[in-house]
Amino acid sequence: MSAADGQLYPFGYGDEELDRLGVQHRVWHGENQRLLSRAGYGQGHTLVDLGCGPGLTTLDLARRVGPKGRVIAVDRDGERSIPRLREAADAAGLENVEARVADLEEFDLPSETIDGVYSRWVLMYLPEREARALATRIAKWLRPGGVCALAEFCNFRNICVYPPIEHFGLVVDALMRTAAGARGGSPEIGCVLPGVLHEAGLEVELGVVTKAIRPATQDWRWPDDLFRQILPMLVERGHLAGRIQDQFMDEWEKRSRDPSAIFFSSPVLEVIGRRPGE
Repeated sequence: MSAADGQLYPFGYGDEELDRLGVQHRVWHGENQRLLSRAGYGQGHTLVDLGCGPGLTTLDLARRVGPKGRVIAVDRDGERSIPRLREAADAAGLENVEARVADLEEFDLPSETIDGVYSRWVLMYLPEREARALATRIAKWLRPGGVCALAEFCNFRNICVYPPIEHFGLVVDALMRTAAGARGGSPEIGCVLPGVLHEAGLEVELGVVTKAIRPATQDWRWPDDLFRQILPMLVERGHLAGRIQDQFMDEWEKRSRDPSAIFFSSPVLEVIGRRPGE
């Protein structure tokens, strides 16, 4: 899938990108597990994983809910991601995963039938109007006492590196334009979600997580893969000049060898919404 197709995920579903998502999942695994624990997901729950991709968190959710629970994993990529998820679930012996191919703009469930809804870095690829509508539907799906846990960027431009790199701001702007895609996504949709969920009748709890990563650590691979794999795409789509890419990568190579360097991720707003009741 490509931005040129006008579809949801602008970075495609090739093997290289799916591998990058695997690295990203590992780097953020601790933060993600704490979010799931705060949401109270556990044995016997029926959960939804929206925009599940290859299902890296889906498997975590399936283990949490156990054999008496169920995870409905939803993604529009029926060619690569959903088959990968089904293979992984089978290999792990998890029979409580129901994988569905669907567009998130149209996906719906009956009211008050779900114990929890999880999504991370998914609503940002929808136009704001569609993201608001989906968040409202999420609130509707929750049973009394049900909880949604949504994690999205709230200030994308806060991504930075120390010592500073010239043109870093141009690279970040190009990343935001590419993330928005042809459909006009909202890379900072995290700021919007608390108000939408409150208006939908949920009790809202917020948290913020970020990353500070040094070279020569396993986590450094996450930003390193991001720049190496995504920047050529930014140039190809006309969002970044080739000479800026070259200059940036020269400086990035220096930071990767500098033990005093630090990469700071954009802050991620964790939005927990609880349906009042049991």
